[in-house]
Amino acid sequence: MNLTRMGITAITFDLDDTLWPCAPVISGAERVYYQWFVDNHPVIADAHSMDALRDMRRELLSEQPELVNDVTEWRLRATRALLQQHAVDPAHAEDAFDVFIKARQNVEFYPEVLSGLQELSFHYRLGSLTNGNADLEAIGVNHLFDTALYATLDLPAKPAPDMFMRAADELGVQPERILHVGDNAHTDITGAREAGCSTAWIRRGDEVYPEGVPRADIEISSLDDLIALAPDIPRG
Repeated sequence: MNLTRMGITAITFDLDDTLWPCAPVISGAERVYYQWFVDNHPVIADAHSMDALRDMRRELLSEQPELVNDVTEWRLRATRALLQQHAVDPAHAEDAFDVFIKARQNVEFYPEVLSGLQELSFHYRLGSLTNGNADLEAIGVNHLFDTALYATLDLPAKPAPDMFMRAADELGVQPERILHVGDNAHTDITGAREAGCSTAWIRRGDEVYPEGVPRADIEISSLDDLIALAPDIPRG
């Protein structure tokens, strides 16, 4: 099997846990976010631990489940509610969010990712599709992508077909010409397949493909495996 025989002309990528490990990024950003309360509203920090703030956000999601489609709006609403609870102007939620979102962009790519994206961009139009709020421009790699899509209240999160169909439109190809690469068998593989795209599951670490979920068209452990399925890149 190779990408030419599959008819692939564009490749879309999930971001978190596909191009970089997500947990350390979010953990670091959460600490910075909490420190903002320590520095600016110590009464709030004294009243709530980091875990308690996470629990409050989860409670808000149970009350407003539509926020699963927009993690930025979810955090902003939770921060406004927290500030109001302590009689602080909710307009300051933007300040707290700003320090979080800046720290959230401090990603560390898996070793082969940057060179791999550069090689793949020689033959394919590239896009990114994320349910999170990583910002490719802030990270410094937006030049490698032809489109970058983020789940919002108006563009539902994967596995809904909306982002996949929008990507096809912005990349100027039919969905069946797109290979979507991601680490999540449900949001990435099932979602992309149902939208009509080909699929590649990327195994990072010791992850095991979940039972009962139809397998991806391709299974890889790095972008190097994907490059091996692409046409050779002329040298010299």
